[in-house]
Amino acid sequence: MSKPELSIILVSYNTKEHTLKALNSVYEQTQNTNFEVILVDNDSKDGSLEAVQKAFPQVQAYASGGNLGFAGGVHFGVDRSVGDLILLLNPDTLVLDGAIDKLLAFSKQRPKAGIWGGVTLNNDLSLNSQHAWARHDLGTLLFSALGVSKIFSKSCLFNKANYGCWNRDTVKEVDILSGCFFLTTRELWNELGGLDTSFFMYAEEADYCLKAKKLGYQPIVTPDARIVHHGGISHANLAAKEIKLLRGKVELIKRHDKGLLKSLYISLIWLYSFNKVVETAVLKRGSVEAAEWKKVFEERTVWLKGY
Repeated sequence: MSKPELSIILVSYNTKEHTLKALNSVYEQTQNTNFEVILVDNDSKDGSLEAVQKAFPQVQAYASGGNLGFAGGVHFGVDRSVGDLILLLNPDTLVLDGAIDKLLAFSKQRPKAGIWGGVTLNNDLSLNSQHAWARHDLGTLLFSALGVSKIFSKSCLFNKANYGCWNRDTVKEVDILSGCFFLTTRELWNELGGLDTSFFMYAEEADYCLKAKKLGYQPIVTPDARIVHHGGISHANLAAKEIKLLRGKVELIKRHDKGLLKSLYISLIWLYSFNKVVETAVLKRGSVEAAEWKKVFEERTVWLKGY
């Protein structure tokens, strides 16, 4: 067989059933691309690795030897891949309507972008905005901390972070693409040294995109390539996920901002967490969500350090 053009990298952690469905969708929906699939299992306890090896013998499935985090797992897989293009694909996704073929075709139309992505959908096929973001700044962090971006979710002024007024029906240049469906070139991967493994989970793709933009690349989204992204499957509770998210955001600020701005931005991350505690305590008193946000805030000395 000829060398695959595309290497698809999945990192799994206790997501057996979703991983099997994701792989099935990859093979069913990708007909026009010469590709290889590499799965890295981050020490799952649910038999994920064995199930994949049995159901998909064509997949190069590896045990990572421990939980390396997302970035570490991706590096493990990329080091064993050969394609000139690298697609990061979450195991809790479903490829729809030839999305990978369409994304590859789009990358050839806009070859200088360096990073390409598609649109993610919820389980009911409604739009999910969590696949592309604007770079953090005073406005995005302040409006998020105050809950304004959630109230005015369709506004590009108050919800600039999620490109609120973009209907996901046009091609759009963005600052950051989600790592759940993330195509890049091996050349750029090598130039940047891949994802920074200091980020155990979350914000590593944001760091990659921002570094790429400084080199003149431009992440871009096509609305034609669409996948379902379930999201958060590998996390047992809200607190564990949010602590990792906040650590990633703080680390991103530490890497890309300086001086007073850095201190101000991290303070707004603190304010966001504090306001979530107040909001859930008042509106959802006694709920699991309120208890989880209380745990998050109690761990602030951990996540305020970043990674």
